[in-house]
Amino acid sequence: MSVYTIKVFLVNSDQEAAKSLVEVLSNVEDIEIIGDANRRESALAMLGELLPNVVIIDDELPGGAYSLAEEITQKFINMAVIILAKPPIDQAFRDALQAGARGVLGKPVNFPDLVEAIYGAYEYEKKRRVLLPSKTIEESRKRKAKVITVFSGKGGVGKTTLAVNLATTLAKKYEARTMLWDLDLHHGIVAVATNIVQRRHITDLLNEIQYLDGDLLESYLERHESGLMVLPAPFTPEFADFVSTEHVTKLLSVARENWDYIIVDCPSFFHEPAVAAMRQSDLILLVGSLDMGTIKNLKACLMIMDKLNFSRTRLRLVVNRVGREFGVYLKDIEATLKMPVFATIPADANSVLTGLNQGVPPAYSQPNSDFSRGIQMLAEKVFDREEIEEPEKKKKKVSGFFNFMK
Repeated sequence: MSVYTIKVFLVNSDQEAAKSLVEVLSNVEDIEIIGDANRRESALAMLGELLPNVVIIDDELPGGAYSLAEEITQKFINMAVIILAKPPIDQAFRDALQAGARGVLGKPVNFPDLVEAIYGAYEYEKKRRVLLPSKTIEESRKRKAKVITVFSGKGGVGKTTLAVNLATTLAKKYEARTMLWDLDLHHGIVAVATNIVQRRHITDLLNEIQYLDGDLLESYLERHESGLMVLPAPFTPEFADFVSTEHVTKLLSVARENWDYIIVDCPSFFHEPAVAAMRQSDLILLVGSLDMGTIKNLKACLMIMDKLNFSRTRLRLVVNRVGREFGVYLKDIEATLKMPVFATIPADANSVLTGLNQGVPPAYSQPNSDFSRGIQMLAEKVFDREEIEEPEKKKKKVSGFFNFMK
């Protein structure tokens, strides 16, 4: 049995090429593909969260593979970069050396050579690690917040209820500094679900966006008794058009530096602010229920996300109200969507409706209800353990994440 696992991250704008790499490397016992990205910006955001050992970059990446390699080697200690380059390979070696990359492989890729290069890069960085001051290594492990977007292409599936209760659980049970943003700008009800009184208007915050920092953002948040901080939707729908993609990107960037978790409750349709939030997210929870209308809509959502070049490694399927199948079962939704179910939330109308009507999230007020237990299991799956967790306890998850890609 292997005593270590090499965590590998892929950066490739060609989804078919990335899929081929995943399929081959997933069969290597000591190598774990922990994620991928097809854009420079999303890659940098995810690398700070996932901290892989080796990053493989395709040289045809828009924005420049070598400049990305240089930025990675400057920002992240002990993160080796391998570049996949088209001929002429001599020039690629020179460019890679200047960028600080640990290796270059010519395309088309010879997979045994790639595996050997991954092992070599990992061993080099492991030896180098012992020569670095411990403080430097510790600083390199600092993580930014995890952004989790909750989305569904169909209303009425319990998307907001799930977002509110997940955020409340992270804040209360795990004592994580958690922010919940109601990005359902036209019809958001997070303020109602948490029974908070909105004192300040988000449009006023947007007028100060050029001065935005953690303190200014926090002054616009409302505090729930669980410790959760909430940024409500606008008072009325006509203010929704004031929120742009640039606002979303700026706000999430500032929030990442000041919170542990940012939960974003998106509307049940694709519009520019929601898409911007999903692009900035580490995880996208797709919420559905066991009925054919919802399944059809989720399939359409996945098609749109593919066209938008969203990496499926960030998507997680959450099925709500399980227990009332009415002829549709979990295996049916997995077969139709070609995607595994990440978590299930039991049907518990009494707890959910009572909590919504009273403005008290059941995960906070009724932690032993069936619904709350389901939310706690979901929170357990998205919550990050400390880096000192024993490596052998980390189960290999590659096949589960990528089966639906094959």
